[in-house]
Amino acid sequence: MNRPRWLAALLLALLVPLGSAPPGVADDKRPPGAAKGRDLSMQEENPLLTSPFEPIEKLRYDLWRELPKADKNEAWNPYRNGAAVYLDPTMLDYDHQVMPLLKETTTFSHTGRQAWAASVVRVDPLREYLKRAAVQRLDDAKWGELVVVSALNIQKSKQRHSEDVIQKVLDKYGIGDEAELLGSSERQNCSRCARLYRPDTPLVFGHPYDISVQEWVDREVEIAWARNKVAHLGPEAERRAEKGVREKYQERVKRRNATAKDKLVTDLGEVRRGLEARYGHEPSPAFSVNPKQCPDQGTGTQSLGLQQTLVLTAAAKAANPCDDAEDTPRVATGLGSTLAGPGLGTGGIDFSSMELRYLSDPGDGSGLEYSFSADFKPLKGDARTATGRAALSQSSDAFFVWLSLAPQNFWVNLNPDEPDRIVDGRLGRTDAGKVMLEADLEMKKTVGKLIHPHSALGRKFWGGVRGDCMSFRNWILPAPASVHQDGDKLYILDAPLDVQMETQYLAGNGASSARSCPEQDKATEDHNEALFRDLILPRLKKAINTAPEYADLRRVYLARVAAEWYRELSRTKDTTYGDLIDSGDIDTWRRTGDWRPTDTFDRYVDSYTKGEFKVTDRTTEGDTTYVRSYVYGGVDLTRIPLQTVTDDRFTSDFAGLPQSVDRSLNAPAAVAGDETVWLGSPTPRQAKAGIGAPAKREAQEKQEAQEPVSSGTWALRLLPALLLAPVALLWLRRRRLNNARRANHLRRNAVGRPRR
Repeated sequence: MNRPRWLAALLLALLVPLGSAPPGVADDKRPPGAAKGRDLSMQEENPLLTSPFEPIEKLRYDLWRELPKADKNEAWNPYRNGAAVYLDPTMLDYDHQVMPLLKETTTFSHTGRQAWAASVVRVDPLREYLKRAAVQRLDDAKWGELVVVSALNIQKSKQRHSEDVIQKVLDKYGIGDEAELLGSSERQNCSRCARLYRPDTPLVFGHPYDISVQEWVDREVEIAWARNKVAHLGPEAERRAEKGVREKYQERVKRRNATAKDKLVTDLGEVRRGLEARYGHEPSPAFSVNPKQCPDQGTGTQSLGLQQTLVLTAAAKAANPCDDAEDTPRVATGLGSTLAGPGLGTGGIDFSSMELRYLSDPGDGSGLEYSFSADFKPLKGDARTATGRAALSQSSDAFFVWLSLAPQNFWVNLNPDEPDRIVDGRLGRTDAGKVMLEADLEMKKTVGKLIHPHSALGRKFWGGVRGDCMSFRNWILPAPASVHQDGDKLYILDAPLDVQMETQYLAGNGASSARSCPEQDKATEDHNEALFRDLILPRLKKAINTAPEYADLRRVYLARVAAEWYRELSRTKDTTYGDLIDSGDIDTWRRTGDWRPTDTFDRYVDSYTKGEFKVTDRTTEGDTTYVRSYVYGGVDLTRIPLQTVTDDRFTSDFAGLPQSVDRSLNAPAAVAGDETVWLGSPTPRQAKAGIGAPAKREAQEKQEAQEPVSSGTWALRLLPALLLAPVALLWLRRRRLNNARRANHLRRNAVGRPRR
């Protein structure tokens, strides 16, 4: 072969990539060969412990918790490569891409052999791996988090590499490669998957894999040279020469891939032990026995994080409180599987919005079923699982406090003239008492903001005030709570809080209030109160029912609603925590730390004397008029009005709620079109029996229905029909024998005698 022909052959070889490109992907994005990227094994002894791989290893850990015991090792299979793609939120449509993407999995999706997850991660640990322009763009937009999609490959499927799984997800939501900021893979992206990425997208990998770009070029050159060398012997000789070169490089790649697998075995083992140690232990139990009363049972090889913590076990004061704790199963629950993971690995769940909305005492003696609702706010809410654990613990403690103490003591009062009547002594030693006092203090701050004369609302308000004295005596009270009871199940559908002026509050309690401004005529005082009630009170109510600063109050109030229902339930049946009601024992739920009720009272008095809650100046035609203002009041949860929603209305207006709650006991549950996620937990004995088994069987049956059916499978499916005839014959024979037994006592003895 002459030189021009040889060069043409080489050029043609370099232009033809190895294998076909993935569907819909241009084959000229990156040069042939494994993707060029940053080999983190050159920098770290275990590259999988670095931040670019955290979502992948979290996915493996979640899969390990979900799989049955016999299949758990599949989650750490070194032959299943993990990959992740980090997305720029500034290039995504929040409502049509971010929301549905994160909501689809909540924590992760595992269908058949495919596993993938969408989650949220912080930018800071990834800055060194991102392009400088991308970091600057995120900083300018004030985005502190990224969206990441991670996946494991489907083993033995050439068309389902982990990168293929991710690409399928991105295509589903119309997310283009221009939004990709970073790609990571435990193994170096193979030559086929390399072309899924733009040439300028930074890539990192854990261990070298497949044929490199330079090796691909060298191999093609050697093939061209070898074929040219034997060209005079004919086409068959050229093919043998090419085969020899390819086999040489295949052997090299085979050794490299085996080395990568061996190193991944070691790396994944270390990752697994680290994740189990980090997330396999439980924080302080919620709705549970006091851990100090029971010995530490350890986490074992099947520990799933919070699952033992997140079930309601026997009451702390019941006999043998550790019996059920020792039997508590190591199985994942909806809330447990979500809170057991790393800080931001839960997608878009806003844990600061967690509220108790379902409670049930099925009577198995081991505890209660419960479920929380939480808002779904990707990149906007508080996605830290620590926040979720705190919300869970707060609700749990409040529930038991509301059971243990007498309801007539559920009030707090911040009045500078009543320093000895701040809060009930025992309630003041609990977190629920602190939450109520802090909410009372916050209410007075909110009033101060609403009536500030520099705001439009404040100017309108003060423009209508008459006289030289104004009193703001407001009380936070329960509004009627809408609930539905289905046997031993409670659904809290709506539980708003109300705010009343003191005249309304005392009138509702059959009392009358002393006038705050006795030197002022009653007509003027009534006018000012009506003005406040019309302009300020509606906005104050809205803040208390929706503003983040009152989230703790709303949370403990929902626990109060649940406790009030539980009190009523305990009057008609034996309940797990019935002996706790009005016991007065709050030792298990006492606050720790230095806080005292007088601390909040002193802050109130200090702010009051400095004028934070009273606006004292008003300008009228250039003259300054001083108006004395008083901001008193409190929080009173002594009485809980419950409005029962009928079965018909519940079925009509909340048709899917029971199903969402049931699913939440096993895994986070979200309904399409609804921005609420349900997170629940069964009783310990239900969990041990496999509360989630029906849902898993349903998913498995759905999957199997989509797969080809083998002849062996058909035989198994037809087996019941094949056995029907002999079963029918046996039934007929048994019937004849039964008739014979009934004939006479001698015959009964004969036919009923057991065989020897």
